[in-house]
Amino acid sequence: MIRLTHLAGSLTGSTSFESNEIIQIGRAQDCDLRYDVRRDIKVSGHHAHIVLQQGGYWLIDTGSTNGTTVNGERIVKQLLKSGDHVVFGTPGGPEVEVTIELAGGRRRETSEGIRTEFAMVDPGVAAAFEAREEAERVASMLKTRLRDSSAKELVDVAAQRVADERIKAGKPHSGHSMFILAGAFNAVSNTVKAKTRRKWVRVVLAVAGVAAIAVLVMGVVIYFQHRRIASMLSQKRAIDTEILAVEEQMQEETDPDRLAQLEEMLGILSGSAERTVARLSETDSSVAAAAVSSDTLEQDIRAILAKFDAATYAIPPIFKERLQFHITELVRAGNLNVIYARRQRYWPVITREFNALGLPEEMAYIAWAESQFDSDASSDAGARGMWQMTVSTAQALGLEVDAGVDERLNVARQTHAAARHLANLLSEFGEDSFMLAMASYNRGEAGVRRALHDVAQEQGGFRKDKRDFWHLYRLKKLPPETREYVPKVLAAAIVCTYPERYGLAN
Repeated sequence: MIRLTHLAGSLTGSTSFESNEIIQIGRAQDCDLRYDVRRDIKVSGHHAHIVLQQGGYWLIDTGSTNGTTVNGERIVKQLLKSGDHVVFGTPGGPEVEVTIELAGGRRRETSEGIRTEFAMVDPGVAAAFEAREEAERVASMLKTRLRDSSAKELVDVAAQRVADERIKAGKPHSGHSMFILAGAFNAVSNTVKAKTRRKWVRVVLAVAGVAAIAVLVMGVVIYFQHRRIASMLSQKRAIDTEILAVEEQMQEETDPDRLAQLEEMLGILSGSAERTVARLSETDSSVAAAAVSSDTLEQDIRAILAKFDAATYAIPPIFKERLQFHITELVRAGNLNVIYARRQRYWPVITREFNALGLPEEMAYIAWAESQFDSDASSDAGARGMWQMTVSTAQALGLEVDAGVDERLNVARQTHAAARHLANLLSEFGEDSFMLAMASYNRGEAGVRRALHDVAQEQGGFRKDKRDFWHLYRLKKLPPETREYVPKVLAAAIVCTYPERYGLAN
């Protein structure tokens, strides 16, 4: 448990006790430790988190506006200890004094009634305490089926070595446990065989005993594996909470410098989360997959991104929100079946042209966003046809448009031109930036190119992760209409990919 004594701010004079693995701090309604919206103006909506990891409490600033300090030093992530003074928002923000307490303590009666006394410990002592408890559990598991007293002594020694290694490492797992247990298994096996070498019956019993030990050792291995998985899942949840807080701030932020800082923090957190998922995948790939894709919509998005090497760990919440909005709009539309029927009618022509150039079929749903697959559609800006091309664009792509002929109304000819145009955009921006190519269809390649040139002036702005759609999207380098265009296209792609799910007949 952690105790926060409030020294300054709207909560001055009070004390907060928290035992959650993740403690949210800020002025927002969903925070566990919530400061006054009007009085504590230095505190952000979601200012910081305190996360219980590896036997210690870590304070993490989640991209707050005014920062967080521990003992006068500004921090991003800091292991807390008793006596630390934390200020949320400097200068002038609320201040707390930290006390780390071991949950469970002794109960005693006072004039104020029954209260619990907690022993003050630091994370290292807590880790030692847990390691010794773990040693007792390991020894108990291994000794259950052993009759030989010397073999039991070997198990006790091995369990104590596990505890000692963990104390040295200062964390729940030293990395040496399996080697120690394997050595104990061999030693026990040798002890049993030495005492039963002369009699065949005892040899048989010894083999049975060794087999039982092997089963127990495997049980211990599985036990530790489950604990490791649980620890990694807990760590990933904590990081995901931090990522969500940063993304929410980016959604509301408009200052370019502040957005750049938050993007850098998001990159660090995403990298940490990806490494955790990679370690989890090495242990159990199915658990790792379930941990990454938390809902059906996110699974649909990631399935599309994976096809084009365009995966991102952190999908902006606003993107998912707008994608869900457009899916809902499509499903509720009274003419959905009519549009889907037009899609079915023209899909063979579209797939023939797209397959000839190896284009992803998801990009074909630009025709839904542009015209709802209406071959006769016209716009106030003079664009016509299913792919909504202006005269200049159509002519540049080889279509004949004059007083007598308008090939924009010829589905086959215009689709051929649209496929060529999209292939050119992919060639310029890269296959992994297929969403950027789609954005270019709406914005125009010159507009997207200007945004990329703007990013190129940043340090390392030429790198892949700086010139992809997600980077431009989070930093609001694209205009609102274009930011809305991509989820609109992908919404149509998802609805048509799973027609039964959305009540469409094939």
